[in-house]
Formats: sequence, structure tokens, C-alpha cells
Amino acid sequence: KVPIGFSREELYRLVESLCIHEKASKLYSCLHDLCKQFVQQQVRSLGGESINKGIGGKLEVGAVAVAVTQQDEKILMKASSIWQDHRKQMNAIRSIFLYLDRSYVVSHPRLTSLKGMGLSLLRTTLTSQHPEVLRDIVRAVLSYIKRDRSRKDKVTADTVLLKSVLDMLSHLEIYVQEFEGVFLKATKEFYAYEGQRFAMVKGVPAYMKHISERLIEENKRVEDYLAESTRKPLLKALEEALIASHVDTIVRRGVDELVEKYATEDLARMYHLLSRVDALASLKKYFLDHLKVAGRNLVMMGDESQVLKDKQPGERLNPHEIKLLEQEEKKVIPELLMYKKRLDKLVHDAFENDQNFTYALKQGFEYFVGGADYRVAELLSRHVDALLRGAKARTLTTEPQVNEIFNPLLTLFGFVQSKDVFKGFYQKELATRLLTGKSASRNVEKIMLQKLRALCGAAFTKHMESMFGDISLSEDLAREFHRSGSSSSVAHQSGTQLSIDFSVRVLTEGSWPKSDDNGSMQSISLNLPQEIKDSQASFEAFYAKRHKNRKLVWQYPRCEALITAEFPICGKKELKVNAFQAVVLAQMSNKTEAMNFAALSSATGLDSKNLQESLYSLLDSKIILKAGSHHRKILPTDTFVANGGFKTHLRVLKLNRERPKIRRRMERKQVQEQVLADRGSVLDATIVRIMKTMKTMAHKDLMADVVKLIKFTCTAQDIKKQIDALLRREYIERDENNPEIYNYKA
Repeated sequence: KVPIGFSREELYRLVESLCIHEKASKLYSCLHDLCKQFVQQQVRSLGGESINKGIGGKLEVGAVAVAVTQQDEKILMKASSIWQDHRKQMNAIRSIFLYLDRSYVVSHPRLTSLKGMGLSLLRTTLTSQHPEVLRDIVRAVLSYIKRDRSRKDKVTADTVLLKSVLDMLSHLEIYVQEFEGVFLKATKEFYAYEGQRFAMVKGVPAYMKHISERLIEENKRVEDYLAESTRKPLLKALEEALIASHVDTIVRRGVDELVEKYATEDLARMYHLLSRVDALASLKKYFLDHLKVAGRNLVMMGDESQVLKDKQPGERLNPHEIKLLEQEEKKVIPELLMYKKRLDKLVHDAFENDQNFTYALKQGFEYFVGGADYRVAELLSRHVDALLRGAKARTLTTEPQVNEIFNPLLTLFGFVQSKDVFKGFYQKELATRLLTGKSASRNVEKIMLQKLRALCGAAFTKHMESMFGDISLSEDLAREFHRSGSSSSVAHQSGTQLSIDFSVRVLTEGSWPKSDDNGSMQSISLNLPQEIKDSQASFEAFYAKRHKNRKLVWQYPRCEALITAEFPICGKKELKVNAFQAVVLAQMSNKTEAMNFAALSSATGLDSKNLQESLYSLLDSKIILKAGSHHRKILPTDTFVANGGFKTHLRVLKLNRERPKIRRRMERKQVQEQVLADRGSVLDATIVRIMKTMKTMAHKDLMADVVKLIKFTCTAQDIKKQIDALLRREYIERDENNPEIYNYKA
């Protein structure tokens, strides 16, 4: 830095001359000694900037902290200045002594190049001769970074200054040895304390946001002044302190809240952070646990047993509670569909469609749907029935439109293990829609059947497809029957003419669900009006001509009638009734005298049970009245009379045979009985097929193989029951020497 009277070129020529005259060795030695002396002097001057220097008198703690901060900055500035000067001066020296460096030094491998000599001298002076100075530099850097992390003031760190100092350590090859280790240790301690302080105080979303900000800050520190080699261990130290040590707290306190709120952004942040410490298994576990609980609550909405738990033994639900439960029950499937749609989006957006979380979602639905299998199967069937009856189904003219509505339902159906239960209810409801003409769209019905066939196989939809065939054939028969003139109106021979519209559906036995409690297709004998009998006889004759050796059995429980009735006060009304109600009304029409229960049973041909159900609905509608009695229960001694004072503002009255709740209970009982019978047959066939192949099997092995092959849930007791039945029927037998082994009997 001191001006001299020679140019660099003159100095270079002088060095070249000395080397040519064999003075290179002495020249290198003198240069080395002078550089060493100068470097030591510079390092000693840096040591003079001690932390204790300049702090005198009595100061408060805060003042000491400010003084320490200022002293750290002075040390770093001085170290940076020395380093920058050192580099410039060594570059100047090398340019003057370049000939020495390229001729003499290169030819002596034990000697260090001039550039390396300068670095070696500075490194040796700092590490061996004045290690306290190096410690002060490192401490000042750590203090500076800690202050920046703590945000105790709004002044950001002087990144240029820090980069200069840390570049010096890197060039001296003491960065890792002297700085990185203590820096990472300080980082762990800082973030371990911060994690303990913030994890329980801050909410999980705020804590995760704080971690994300810290990660950005530390990455920026690497970009600004730390060595690239520090990035990985630095981020690992942060992740262990702020994430890995608090995984349980994060997922335990955060998953339920965030999934309930569908907080996609926060869950995505949680997924990203936990993936950094290989803790996604914990997130998946808590996510699945949440699904199981929340899903279970959804499927049990409107369940009567849940309300009865809070009541005294024997206490029943009041009408208001029943109505609320029915309303809640109708919401179960729509809520499940919405829940599935939201969770699919959440897994896609927050968990990046991770297959582990996709599988957890599947597991969750299988768990809570499987836990209420019968209930979900029934409610799903009723929901589909409501859609296929509704006006919206009429607007679905293309398959993509149908897919949009029904594919989510079929996805939910996929989680139902007891698909035979769904089939039982769906077949009953399909029969009602087809026979009453309440299906909104025949095309949509067929598309739905195609989808069920694709999911469950041809055997699943065989009978339902046959039902459609029966309806199509019946419509063709009806057109032929009316064109033949055999029926349109039937004149009563006794004088009064009654105009009737007679419509018949011919159903194939075995394809349609049973219509009565006993599950039989036997005809019930009814005393019908003569014109109905004449129409029946006419149709039977017409059908016999086209189909030889076929027998028609009239299914009165399925029949409906639309009767035009005239009342003294309110005039003409239309009554929608079933066949049983119709024959009761026919017997009481135009009669003012009362009829007792026995007389009505004899006149209509109805048994006591069916007559009671018909009378209850007619009494509820006030079309007939009890004579001399006001209690609702029907007794064999009661008498009944037509209500001459009946009045209503409605034009069409629909008289239900039974209340919806009672009807659903009966249908549920019938479906369950049919399902159990069908499952028994499947178990029998499975056991026989296994035994026929294996010939001899131990009891536990047979049980295990049966469970693997069947597609519905059943208990070990169910399988054992069928094994016992096959033993009685001698399809299999117990081994004489070991009763736990079965042998197949050909």
C-alpha cells in the first residue's frame, strides 16, 4: 500500500534477474518470512478487538448486550478487511514474483505456490498461533446469526460482511473444522428451545407456517453467505428440532381440526413438512383414525338405537323424535357422497394423490360402511330409488349425464360388503317402480342395471333384467288384449253398468320378489265385483290361446285400483287403493247399515290380518267409521259403517295399506330372511366344492378356505351351522379317528 519509486514491471524484471542469477532460493525464503511477519501482525491487530476492550464502568445488562453486539460487528468488519487486504496483497505479490512462482517454486514440489503460501500462513497463524482470535471470529458470526434468527431488532444481517468472513474460512479450508460443527450445534440448541416453546403455545397451523418460514430463511442464509455443503445438515438440524421432535403433537392436535375444516393448504403444508422427516406414517394413521370416527357418526345419523341409548328402558320415541330421525336418515347417503367428494379432493390437493393416503381413504370407508353394512345397503338402495323416481331422472338423456349422478353412488356401493342386502332392497323397489309406473326413465333404469352388472356380474342382475323383460312383454300383451276387444269395459249383467279400465302385468315366478310375509306366490282368494271377475276370465282365455300349459296366479297383494267414488257432501273423488281396500269399499258401497268384522271377512274373502290392515287405513282416512266405538284397536266384535258425512278438499286420496315405518320394517325383515337363506345356499355350495376337491380336511382349514372364497361377511358360527347341516344331509362326514377332520362323501 506504500508507494515506491519503481513500477511493477521493473520489480518483475528485478525478480527475474535474481532467479536467473541463482538467487531464487534466498528470494523465496525472504518473501516467506516477510509475509509471515505481516500476517502475524495483522492477526494480532484483530486480536486487539477483544470483547472486553472498550467496555468499562458500570453498565446495565441491556447496555452490555448492545456493546457486545457492536463489538461482534467490529470483529467481523476487521476480519473481513484483513481478508480482503490479504487477497489483494497476495495477488500483487504474485504478479511481481510470478517468474519465481513459475520457475523456481514449480520445480520444487515441497514448496507451496505463492497463493498457497499466503493462505497457509494465515491458516497457521489463526489455528496454531492465535486460536483465540479464530474463536472470537466464530463466536461473532454465531452471535450475529443468532441475533438475526431471534429478530430482536428490525435490522437485517449484513450478508455481505458474513459472506466475506465465511469465505475466508472456506478458502483457508477451516470452515468445516472450525465453524460448521459449532454452527450446527448452536442451530440445534436454538431450534430445540424454540420448538419446545412454540409447539404447545401456537396452534398447529400457525406452528407449521412458522416452520415453513424458518426453512425459507435457512435456505436463504445458505444462498447469501453459508457454504453449500452446510445446506443439508443445517436443514436436517432444523427439521429434527422443529418437526421430528414434535410429530405426535402436530398430528394429534392438528389432523382432526384440519380435516374437519377441509383446510387443504394447511394439510398440504403438514404433508410436506412431515415428509421431510419420514413421518407420513403418523399422519396417515391419524387421518385414518379420524375417518373411522367421523364416518361412523355419518352412517349412524338418524339411527333409532343411538337415541334410545339415552332413554329409560321401555321408553319409546315420540312422534316428533321419529320425524326428526326419518329426516336425518334421508341425509345419510347425500352426506356420505359429499364427504367422499371432499376427501377425494383433499387427498388430491393436500396429499398429492399419495397412494398411501388414497388407500387410507379406501380403508376408512370400508371400515365405517362395513360397520353398518346392512344399514348403508338399505339406505343406498332407497336413495337410488328416490333418484329413479324423481323428475331429475327424466332430464338424463345421455350416458355421461347418468354417470355424473350415479357413478359416485356406485363408488359408495363398492364399499358395501353385503351387496346381496342391497340387491334385496333394490329388487323390491325396482318391482314397485315397474308395476306402479313410477320410474322416471326406463332408459336410466337400464343404464343403472348395466352398471350393476359390470360391478357384480350377470348373476347379480339376472332376475332384475328378467323383470324388465316381463314388463315389455306385458305391455305387448296389453295392446293385443285391447285390440282383440276382449276387454275395455265390462257390463254388469244385473242392471247397473260400471266402466272399468282393466290392466294386467304377467310376471315370471322366481324373477320377482315375494309380495307377502310368507314369501309365497300362491293366490289369495278374494270376493271381487263381477265385472272384475269377467275381465279376469276374459284375459285368462286370451292368454291361454297364446301360451299353452301356463298357469296364471293372480297376485292381489301387488294389485292397485283407482276408484271414482261419489260422497254426499264433497261429491266425486278419486281413491287410490290396493286390492284389499278396494274389496272392503265395494262391500260397504251404497250401504247405510253397519257390518261387523266377521261379516266383512266373509264378504271380502280376506283373512283377519289383511282385513285389519285395510280397515286401519280406511278408518284413518275417515271414509268408514267404527259404529259405537272410539278406540283405535280393531276387535273381532267391532262393527263398521260408511261415513256419510265424509268431506275433503283433495281431489285424489291415496290410502296407504300401512305406514311407511311399518312397511320398511316388514321389507327389512323379508330381505334379511331372504339374504340369510341365499347365503346359506352359497355356503353349502362353497363347502361342498372345497370338500369335493380336497376329499379330506381339518375343521380349521375348511373354515379358513370358506372365508377366503365367499364375498360377503359372515361369522364362524354361520359357517359351522352350514357344516352341521351338510353333516346331517350326509354330504360330508366326520373322520372315525378324529372328529375335527371331515371326509367328503361321493
